[in-house]
Amino acid sequence: MSDFDGIKERQEGKKKMPLGMTILFVGLALFGLAYLYLYSPQTTGWTQMAQYAEKTTRLALSATTHAEVESTETAAHEQMEALERGEKIYQENCAMCHGMKLEGGVGPSLVGPKFIYGGSLEDHMRVISKGTSKGMPGFAAQLGAVKIYSVANYLHKVHNH
Repeated sequence: MSDFDGIKERQEGKKKMPLGMTILFVGLALFGLAYLYLYSPQTTGWTQMAQYAEKTTRLALSATTHAEVESTETAAHEQMEALERGEKIYQENCAMCHGMKLEGGVGPSLVGPKFIYGGSLEDHMRVISKGTSKGMPGFAAQLGAVKIYSVANYLHKVHNH
């Protein structure tokens, strides 16, 4: 045994590495080589810039999709509000002759399947604003173009659904 600063070492196993340390060293060396091969850009093509570009593309697509969904929801909401306005105007100005549920009364039914003066949106607007020869007065002066359009749109949507 050699003695150095009061520390004694054995001579017989000094040049051999313990078996556990040898296995650990070889395992780590193999793992390191495999890692370098599998995860280096030269072998896999992976780069941080490509990953960044992919992520920004995904985010841009999801933002576009989100904007499309929002605009569709907004348009549907605005259309629903327009129909509600048209129904309210109808109830205030037209229901006394055509009935609360468009079933008719003094005036003809407005639920179809066919309208006497045409079933298009333009026909509805024309009839509401100018009236008819069979007794319906024109409402252009009373309602104005926006309200006439709202009522005509309401009638058109109710008839088509």
